[in-house]
Amino acid sequence: MKTKTMNRVLAVLSVMAGLILSAGPTFAHHSQAVYDEDRLVAIKGTVTKFEWINPHILVRLEVKDDKGNAEEWVAFSGSPAMQSREAGWTSEQFRPGEEITIQGFPQKDGRKIMLGAKHFRANGEEIPESLAEKRIFQGYLDRRAKEDGKK
Repeated sequence: MKTKTMNRVLAVLSVMAGLILSAGPTFAHHSQAVYDEDRLVAIKGTVTKFEWINPHILVRLEVKDDKGNAEEWVAFSGSPAMQSREAGWTSEQFRPGEEITIQGFPQKDGRKIMLGAKHFRANGEEIPESLAEKRIFQGYLDRRAKEDGKK
């Protein structure tokens, strides 16, 4: 009798441990370490797709390189909930065919992926940003000012 009970307890504990271990990645969040937050770039292009998806909004742009060749860039922004709540964005914030400029931080490995920090319409209108984007951009400005003060 004790052996059956002990086996059941071990089985339940094993299942619980497995569930806890497999749930770990659910709570994980990726790092911004892949982006070069010391190098601000601006890309100007035509929106090909605006993806209002979790965990991050994606803006896909067709951008012309120096030779006029089209390149696809992807700019990440905050989550839909955050951008909606803090900056007033909607699922129709940018439409395919619209020309916009995005300032942000490129991925360190050279891929055409960036962490968007500021967004502008073709007429120069600056789009409101969430607190996270504002903090990232301000961090860049603060680092630049500190470096300029050392010179």
